[in-house]
Amino acid sequence: MNIYESEEGLGALKMLELMLLVLSIAVVIVLYRKSDEEEPYLLAKLIGYTILGTAMFNLNGFPIPVGFIIFILFFRNIRANVWSKNRAAYTGFTVFLLSVILSFAVQEWYEWPRKVTLQETNFYEGSLLEEWTNIKKELDVENDYGVKLTRFSVVIDKEGEYESLDISIVDEDHPETVFYRIRLSEDGDSVNVKRTKSDAGGWGPTPYTEADFVFSQLDLITKPMLNDESMNYYELNSDGQRMGYAVKGVENYRIDTAGKKELKDSELPVDGIAVDVCSTEGGIDEHGRIFECGKVEHYLFDVLKNKPELNTGSVLETAENISPQIAGWLTEHLGDNIGSERDGEFILKTDGKEKRVTEQEYMKALKETPFVEVIEEGQDKWKVKVENPYGNAPHTMKFELTREGPEVLDLHFK
Repeated sequence: MNIYESEEGLGALKMLELMLLVLSIAVVIVLYRKSDEEEPYLLAKLIGYTILGTAMFNLNGFPIPVGFIIFILFFRNIRANVWSKNRAAYTGFTVFLLSVILSFAVQEWYEWPRKVTLQETNFYEGSLLEEWTNIKKELDVENDYGVKLTRFSVVIDKEGEYESLDISIVDEDHPETVFYRIRLSEDGDSVNVKRTKSDAGGWGPTPYTEADFVFSQLDLITKPMLNDESMNYYELNSDGQRMGYAVKGVENYRIDTAGKKELKDSELPVDGIAVDVCSTEGGIDEHGRIFECGKVEHYLFDVLKNKPELNTGSVLETAENISPQIAGWLTEHLGDNIGSERDGEFILKTDGKEKRVTEQEYMKALKETPFVEVIEEGQDKWKVKVENPYGNAPHTMKFELTREGPEVLDLHFK
């Protein structure tokens, strides 16, 4: 069984264990003095029986008193000083039981849910970082490193009052891994904090971001950023991971100390911490969650330009992301623009003309075109030729792609 403790719990447990040790020694001395007859090395034997009674085996977190079981099975035919030796073994077994009970009590005390009063019940007026700092103070959490946010979900009304708050945090800076679950209480003025521990051996390092940093970024959100008069509630969700982001065709915004700024498709991909923002003109359920999103935005924090790894397999995708002309040419030479299936017939298109082909030829054209050829490959620059015989002219484009930037140069079509 794992011993779950805080610093205070650890100190109390150590003190109790020391008291049990002193008490065990005192009992052994009393048993030695009250022994029935003289016996060589009797004191050492009594100590051995006591230690045997305390011996245990941990089976999947459950303590088995193997020492006392061995004593019951194989040490019942004692001939000399039977009373003293039996009492010594039972003393060890008593110490084992008390140790298990104390460990369980400390675990329950450590994991018992705490209620922490919110410093501010309004999302805009308060600070998530300060709330987390206050929770750490209440729970005597001294770690600042290795404490990562793994889930963040909050629902607020149009004025910023909390309707729901659900946060998960993992602390990996311990021999054990500590998990925190923070939820808004029913009164709305406090949060319920539940923490549990697990052996660190079963968990590898997580890819999440330090909780303090994520909260400091979320504190950058202000009321004007969510100021849509038609919306009644807003829901913000994130897993706190820093990752590559390249979702196009949606409402993306960069959030930093300068405010809220639209992040255009041409600026993607980037690295950052993504937060999905769902808003509704309707209501919320009994758990404070939005029924259905009326509008969805994506906020990105601590945005850094994603530097793609350039190689022969990625030059076209990289060029497409930074050049609207290349992206447009590819769109016109893919999918329905080069072929279609009608009434069981397969058709490929070339310069406005349609040609009926076999299914095999049709599928090959869709999968294998356009053809990409790296004409010249260098450490800092690639010359690329892209060709598709299907679709409308021009059927060929050539360009140079530099690693620095990256940047598309000398683009022309034929």
